[in-house]
Amino acid sequence: MFLGIDHGTMAIRFATSEERVWELSREDAALLSAEEILDLLRRNLGLRRVELVALTYSMGDGLSRIVRIEDAPNRGLLQQDGAGLHVGGGTAVLEAIRASGWPAILLPGIGRRSEIDPRMRVFSHGMSPEKVGLAYGVFRGGVQDFIISDASSNTVTFGVRQGRIVGAIDAPIFAPGLIQGPLDVEAIRKVDAGLLTANGAFTAGGILSKAGRHRLEECTPQERETALETLALFASMEMSALSVLMRDLGSQAPALCLAGSPAQLIVERVSQLMGREVRALRTFDAARGCAWIAEDIYKGESCILGLKVDSSVRSQERRHR
Repeated sequence: MFLGIDHGTMAIRFATSEERVWELSREDAALLSAEEILDLLRRNLGLRRVELVALTYSMGDGLSRIVRIEDAPNRGLLQQDGAGLHVGGGTAVLEAIRASGWPAILLPGIGRRSEIDPRMRVFSHGMSPEKVGLAYGVFRGGVQDFIISDASSNTVTFGVRQGRIVGAIDAPIFAPGLIQGPLDVEAIRKVDAGLLTANGAFTAGGILSKAGRHRLEECTPQERETALETLALFASMEMSALSVLMRDLGSQAPALCLAGSPAQLIVERVSQLMGREVRALRTFDAARGCAWIAEDIYKGESCILGLKVDSSVRSQERRHR
């Protein structure tokens, strides 16, 4: 059995290669011991023998290739602080997997050190590692060229050309999500005035946050409609921006996919704005993709979407079998 773990903004999602899925909020995970997390995994997913775990953690910006969990310095991060909410649940899950004795690999994020289109390296960070899981699910379904916009708490959009990740636009750069978003002039002024930290401005820079809301459920019908319409517009604009890169690389009509918890709510509107079909991905698709990455690496794959698998991983799998 193979296990994939998606460290998302609001929750940690688990999937097995046998299509079992389970979700744990980051807040709940932070309160559990390693033993409690592993017991919940076994009971909720029916885990028996685990051949390999593919894990995502935070930004993954300290990695440029797929490595064993024990070989990742600083849990695969350049530094502990970064853009986004810090809860502790992802760390608790990572330490539980480390303590489990199961063979495990960490997936990298996409950033300046990644083998992407060199023009996209102007940005220090493009996307976090769970997006690799999202992409692998689409790729494994037989699609070579595609763009995915993951529009939810934040918005991250990336392109895959001929089965390789070629570029990504991270949440602090362009389109706001519902909760988090890039710093506009007002936010920059508040940071300069000492009223907010830069990360505080980012975590409160989303569509709902600026309206004084935290969830769609808190909104009036008009506020909800406006928020979803705004999210759809910006996700479409970011997809269009990545389409320019893809077209320049020879892909005239890449498949378009929309991920994130509101995807089903806005996919029809995004399709209208893009003038063509956009497919909504499912909630657990990133975790499923990670499980499939684990399975294919176990079977001998040395490169996943252009990300090289460290030689120590392949040696580990040969020994494990």
